[in-house]
Amino acid sequence: MSDGIWDVLGIEPTRDRDVIRRAYARKLRATNPEDDAEGFMRLREAHDEAVQRAKYDWFWEDQDEDEDDEAFGDETADAGDLLVRVEPARIDAAPLPSGTAEAEELQVRLERLEMLLRQADRPPAAEMEAAFHAVLNAEALDELALADAVEDRIADLLLAVAPRSDPLLLPAVAAFRWRRDDLRFMPSPTVAAVLERADFVESRDRMLKFDDYGAKAIEILQGPPSTRLSWLKRLDPGYDRAMKDILGRIGDDNGALMADFNPETVAAWRAHYGRTRLSPAMGASVAIAALVGLLAGIGLDRGPLVLVAATLVPPALVAGGLLAYFFGYRRLKLAWDIHRAWRAGPWERLGWVPASLAVLAGSALLPDGAIGAALAAALCAPVLLWMALTVSPSPEGVIRQKLLPQIVPIAWIGSLILFVPDAVKSPMLVALVAAIVVDLVSGVFPAQAWHLDMRPAPRLAAVLALIVAALGLGFMVFRTMIAPEAMAPWQPLCVAMILALAIGHRPAVATVGGPFMQARYYIMIALFWGGRAIDIGPNSWFLVSAAWMLVGIVIGLGAALISREAEA
Repeated sequence: MSDGIWDVLGIEPTRDRDVIRRAYARKLRATNPEDDAEGFMRLREAHDEAVQRAKYDWFWEDQDEDEDDEAFGDETADAGDLLVRVEPARIDAAPLPSGTAEAEELQVRLERLEMLLRQADRPPAAEMEAAFHAVLNAEALDELALADAVEDRIADLLLAVAPRSDPLLLPAVAAFRWRRDDLRFMPSPTVAAVLERADFVESRDRMLKFDDYGAKAIEILQGPPSTRLSWLKRLDPGYDRAMKDILGRIGDDNGALMADFNPETVAAWRAHYGRTRLSPAMGASVAIAALVGLLAGIGLDRGPLVLVAATLVPPALVAGGLLAYFFGYRRLKLAWDIHRAWRAGPWERLGWVPASLAVLAGSALLPDGAIGAALAAALCAPVLLWMALTVSPSPEGVIRQKLLPQIVPIAWIGSLILFVPDAVKSPMLVALVAAIVVDLVSGVFPAQAWHLDMRPAPRLAAVLALIVAALGLGFMVFRTMIAPEAMAPWQPLCVAMILALAIGHRPAVATVGGPFMQARYYIMIALFWGGRAIDIGPNSWFLVSAAWMLVGIVIGLGAALISREAEA
């Protein structure tokens, strides 16, 4: 179709799709496809061709520059005003430009919409949407300057009467094409606030529908200013989580997002969470510790002095731990995050990972029994504190994925407790629990440090050193079979070092295929427990199980070397 498309649409040549769309809609109301099929087809073809021309700049570059300035100068200026606005329109601004019947009709429709939104009783959503679409279908909006003013006025109206205007947020976003994914879209402050309000309303409605805790928290924030809850709700962490989630969504905003809530109630809850406090759950833990101590003192039946001590010591320890958390750990954590985290090196951020493995390997040298376990706990405590101060949150799901590898060392140490109890000491169990906690909490960061922060040469040397260590431990395990009496005292050290090696080699094999590693774990577990089924003796069980642990480690490290060579 020739340039007659503009005559069919009844507008001047333009690349503004909104103008084309409105012109097409106006002509479509006067063209019935059943009565005038040919006219409808011409209108449809004219619309499609006009939209296609609007997409390509080469069509407009072929036009004479002077004619282009004369034809589109006013429209491009209006379009620029549409994209970049400094100040939002005010609801009580001067009336829209009039002078024609169409403009007067538009003014009446706008006043009708505003009256519906401001009346005392909230009208039905369908009635508000009908009034809103009546404004959009007004013929006066063919004038770009008028359309721009109406867009500003509606955006300001939506914010001024929130939350009454919530049903119109999504229709307005769709009608005015307020799209964040459009790089050419530069919203005014008012439009940006409308978009933020629309996102918040969507999440709020989803919470009201699917989250009972969230619905109750919203109800509380809409009520009178108070932070009082029943003891049952205070002991339920769901309410606390939901309240913090909503306050986090609102942030420090006191405008559009606060329209749903009582500002005094929100301020009270913000102050409530801003000060250091002991929650009811923490108070309940102190009370439970006192009750458990009392029952233990009654069971011991050692006299009134022991009974009093058993009742007072556990809650005192729990209360001391809580105070240390609030007034010690939290301050240290804040100081780390502000002053040191941004400039700390890998060893400062993740040194607690190898430190936990060193404690695990050395725990075999501690005496067996309660004293040794206490010494091991004392060695693990600073490592865990170091971890708690410097660790960063792991991506969601990483801890769950790291649970499977923990089965192997737990299954092996459990089998040794059953079949070779002399090879396991109580300090080793304490250190193993600490090492597993460290491995879980560390997430993907040790693997990232291994593969991204270490250079290829040191990384290769470290893998080879781990393989040599595994082979050396294999030789020590084999010696226990040849000279069991002479090597018996060395069994706990072999076990502790194998456990440390089993956990410590994981960053090196992190890039090896997941299915291969999972299959290796399952095969090793089956062989551990299958060995007992064929009635292997105690020393043979220690030899076979330790050998299979080391074989699995060497296989993983060998696969890591192969994958490294393939990448190189």
